[in-house]
Amino acid sequence: MAFSFKRLLPASMRGDGPVIPVVRLSGAIGMASPFRPGLSMATAAGPLEKAFADKKAPAVAIVINSPGGSPVQSHLIYSRIRQLAAEKSKTVLVYVEDVAPPAAT
Repeated sequence: MAFSFKRLLPASMRGDGPVIPVVRLSGAIGMASPFRPGLSMATAAGPLEKAFADKKAPAVAIVINSPGGSPVQSHLIYSRIRQLAAEKSKTVLVYVEDVAPPAAT
């Protein structure tokens, strides 16, 4: 019988429980340029798709830290999150770090 160091770890560190992917959405909402990073549907799509693709995850956590910006880009990101949550039957947990005016939430 092989000895496993894993059993010496506290239960919360063993990795036996569910893992919830976290997507960080930060920066001004709008189209990015080489000199101004921005948060848009184009920049958020990849991380969102990856987080919702995890079949074992019961939920996806989204951390927002944005001063706001384009209402159009905000709505596109919001719509995609709702669409992915419905398609994958996942709960969405949203957390605000420092700032999240109405356009960012």
